Amino acid sequence: MQRIIITGGPGFGKTTILNHLQNAGFNTFEEVARIVIKEELEIGSDVLPWKNLDAFSRKVLPLQIINHEKAIAGLNFYDRGIPDIAAYQIHGNQSVFKELEEAITNHRYHDKVFITPPWEEIYGTDNERKESFEKACAIHFQLTQTYSKFGYLIVEVPKLKLEERVQFILDNLNA
Repeated sequence: MQRIIITGGPGFGKTTILNHLQNAGFNTFEEVARIVIKEELEIGSDVLPWKNLDAFSRKVLPLQIINHEKAIAGLNFYDRGIPDIAAYQIHGNQSVFKELEEAITNHRYHDKVFITPPWEEIYGTDNERKESFEKACAIHFQLTQTYSKFGYLIVEVPKLKLEERVQFILDNLNA
């Protein structure tokens, strides 16, 4: 079983790629943070990344671990992984708490992490994704730094048509 992360700044095309992979029959895991944000907004909570990042990260972590453990035989694609939480913590000037560091060490993914680059032409915001393009670029940079720090090889997904981006990822996994 292989656990493959697709990450990148918000609004840079990760979810579109994951949806395409899911439609092609691959096992995929949607972005846990987005699910938590929707739930917290519905109940009027302040456990949101823009209000209480540390509490939000602590709520997302166990759900990420559950998704990690749900991998099945073959390829499993994740819309963000556990190290994303650390990148957001660092970007938000918060500490990488002990449980998060342990989870990053104990729940590894495929050595290659696919990152979608800043792409202004496809960038957009919504209820759960509020960052400006400039902030999304800063998050992208922090994600690259964080994944590298934890020993992953960053593979940038080229700015191509959707099908070509997906094929690029699959070809890189077979290389």
